[in-house]
Amino acid sequence: MNRITRMATRRFASGGAILAFHSITTPELPAEGTAHLSLEAFKSLIGVARRVGEVVGLGELVRRHQQGRSTAGLIAVTFDDAYAALQAGFKDFIYRDAVPLTVFVVTRAAATGTTYWWDRVDDAFARAAPDRWRLFEDACGLPEEYRRGQPRLHGPLRPLRQWLLAAYAGRWPDHLEPVLLALERDAGSRTRHRSMTFAELTELARIAWVEVGVHTVSHPVLPLLSDADLHQEIAASFAVLRERFAAALPILAVPFGLYDERTLRAARAAGMTASLTVSGARLNGAAPSDALPRLCMARSDTPARFALRLLGLPDLVRRCAGRSFAPYPDLPSPTT
Repeated sequence: MNRITRMATRRFASGGAILAFHSITTPELPAEGTAHLSLEAFKSLIGVARRVGEVVGLGELVRRHQQGRSTAGLIAVTFDDAYAALQAGFKDFIYRDAVPLTVFVVTRAAATGTTYWWDRVDDAFARAAPDRWRLFEDACGLPEEYRRGQPRLHGPLRPLRQWLLAAYAGRWPDHLEPVLLALERDAGSRTRHRSMTFAELTELARIAWVEVGVHTVSHPVLPLLSDADLHQEIAASFAVLRERFAAALPILAVPFGLYDERTLRAARAAGMTASLTVSGARLNGAAPSDALPRLCMARSDTPARFALRLLGLPDLVRRCAGRSFAPYPDLPSPTT
């Protein structure tokens, strides 16, 4: 691990990185989703980041990048969805260790502190018998082509997720709420992770090095929206945040990491200075000019693996295999 960290420290001087986290787990706040890391794991990764480079605020990193100044060795920490788990022990750690942090807010969720459908589905799936899960998929109306066509390496939840993204632009449909409630009841599942309320977010943002950014109104698949809906999702969310947080960043974290050129144009028109993706590249990786890549962090990111990602090993493997980043990610379909 020390050898890997030393290598990463030398190589990481060639670029910078933006990290995309989601939520934090504790014994009191368990979660099945692999994007939720334990508090201890998060602390370990921050330790690696600080040994390899300098952790700075996202606003500073983006300004330097846009001004053509070096971002070598700089790392920004972001959290999507403004989960309520970013309080208590997490908040104490961020304050005590002065960890700059940007929280991206889904404004409709923050209005009530609601749960997200993907957490509810993940947690219920883990507790449901296979035949009960199949009944749930059938009740939702999951087409057979999604069951047959999704790559198996992405796991058994992939067909339902991709169909929801494609058919409903990533918004859980109201008419399926009773179906999900019935699954949760039968599985004995009740998701404990939810969005922070605006009152809770205000308390977190009292920490001087905590920034707030845009994650849309309802967390949809932006490329699948009409022009008017696309603009509203970004502009209305930013307006709500500016009203509550004077220093809200005009930076969009793209929901689900799905975007296209039209999304980027709409973000610019709504006042965004940058749009953040989850392409998995460092800042010196290939990306559209105003779409900045992030490394999406998951439970599989041990300190050693994280150091290798900062070292740029995945980028090197991709180049050696003759693969390059596509200009935009594939939109959800029966086979993607």
